[in-house]
Amino acid sequence: MSDRLIKTLAAGLKTLLPAGADAARTVFEGQSPFHRLIIRDEAGRRTLYFAGAAGEEAETSIDLAAPGRAVFEYPGLMLTALPLTAGRRVLLVGLGGGYLPGLFGRHLPNHDLTVAEVDPLVAELAATYFGFVPAANVRLVLADGRDFLEGLPEEAFDQIWLDAFSGDYVPARLSGLEFLQLCRSRLTAGGILAQNMHMSRPRAFQDQLKTTQAAFGAFLALAGRRCGNAVVLARRPGGPAEPFSWRPADLLEAVRQFGRRVGPYDLAEELRKIKTFDLDPAARVWP
Repeated sequence: MSDRLIKTLAAGLKTLLPAGADAARTVFEGQSPFHRLIIRDEAGRRTLYFAGAAGEEAETSIDLAAPGRAVFEYPGLMLTALPLTAGRRVLLVGLGGGYLPGLFGRHLPNHDLTVAEVDPLVAELAATYFGFVPAANVRLVLADGRDFLEGLPEEAFDQIWLDAFSGDYVPARLSGLEFLQLCRSRLTAGGILAQNMHMSRPRAFQDQLKTTQAAFGAFLALAGRRCGNAVVLARRPGGPAEPFSWRPADLLEAVRQFGRRVGPYDLAEELRKIKTFDLDPAARVWP
């Protein structure tokens, strides 16, 4: 751990005595160059929040008694992308508390995962408070996701997963048409892009769907039942899977061939959450 990060951790650490068994306890609060970061323990869970002008957004949450147990829905929705390519090289942009990379380390040893995280303090907190240690098949790179992709050759990955937030929405440099076209060029033919999005800002959500359509063509949005997230899947044209249908029956069959369960998530059950979104005629493409 660097001297700067040690000082940041020491200065930001706050331990509050709870008023009762289920009272919230702030175990860390501090500022990085990118976010105000807060970690709270409450009702048996530990949650990492990114705080900004729009308020606090929960990024990662674990069950303190069983850290591998599912708390959020969206990781299960992201995992439904895995059966859609034979290739197993995956890039994840955004580490959070390291829950998704932990699933790869524990349950997907035949997949190679690269994680790009721009904020060194997030990486330190993931290790210190969420127990994240990269497994043999997981590589953590401290780099801006866009800069990292720009430095790679074409067709570097079979799947690219975008799970990067700044406060309540995706940073502009990781959401526009130019960036999604960059992602497309770094995918193999038939490769999959998976984007985790909030639906709390309907206009921004619609614009991002329109931008995804402009970059990739057809897409599918999987909406959770209990959360305000949607995972949007799109495919780079070409490859042995073409022509590809986004029909739920086809996705379910791919899951059955892959193996329907990954850790705490039953992927067949996740596919029952499929929801399609009609594009608003007023939606615009972000440059």
